[in-house]
Amino acid sequence: MAGKVIMIVCCWICGGLFLGFGVYSSYRKEPMWFWSGSKVSPESISDVPAYNRAQSAMWKVYSLPYWVAGAVAFSSPAGAGILLAAACVLGIPPLLIAHKRIEKRYRK
Repeated sequence: MAGKVIMIVCCWICGGLFLGFGVYSSYRKEPMWFWSGSKVSPESISDVPAYNRAQSAMWKVYSLPYWVAGAVAFSSPAGAGILLAAACVLGIPPLLIAHKRIEKRYRK
């Protein structure tokens, strides 16, 4: 039972972290960054609010598998682990592609 609780908490902390990125980016006045330490200058983005809304949606969608994995962990910790591994490994390329499309759409 303790293992399930730890799994659920870990999944939901990760989901909350990515959801937090999404919420935070929707309220930013400056362009949201993607990589740690990288900055996006407001002059390089044509529509900063729309850019941030797109970034927000991207992060919120990326958080979904983590929330689902936490829910799945109630009945099947192994299934949740598989879903979590898939979200971590297979979710990164679509995240990168989505970010590149957002950047291409809103770059001046």
